[in-house]
Amino acid sequence: MKINNTEIKNLEPIKTIAILHLGEYSGICGAFEKLGAWAGANNLWAASPKMAGVYHDDPMHTPAEKLRSQACLENLSGIEPGEGMQHYTISGGKYFVMQVEVNMSEYKEAWEKVYDVLNEKGYECDMRDHYELYVSCTGDTQDPDAPWIVDLCIPVK
Repeated sequence: MKINNTEIKNLEPIKTIAILHLGEYSGICGAFEKLGAWAGANNLWAASPKMAGVYHDDPMHTPAEKLRSQACLENLSGIEPGEGMQHYTISGGKYFVMQVEVNMSEYKEAWEKVYDVLNEKGYECDMRDHYELYVSCTGDTQDPDAPWIVDLCIPVK
């Protein structure tokens, strides 16, 4: 894992189409695969929408089977969600953003590190959406060792 930068940003809300995932956060891959296939079938990739993973619960205080997360695709076209999908707006406002380069096995470490850095800097989280925004992948997106550039976005007071 490599940290590219950390900064406070005022982020705009992101209107998305989302698929809810219940269970271990590492299991959200299936929701992203379904969302990606649906986006391809509806010719949505040409507009270069952002993708994000939103995590609603603290895994240190919530049983794994009750963890809620959402795989999200920015809704640039105003299209209606497909079956099992919903409109979801990722919250905006003041965020601590840490950009990292990670492969699939490093996401947990990256999330632990962002909260460590956030605490070291003395910022206090609030209850808006905690999410990861996928900036780019410099390899085959199906390869678990492919490096991803990801913004980890933590809302702060």
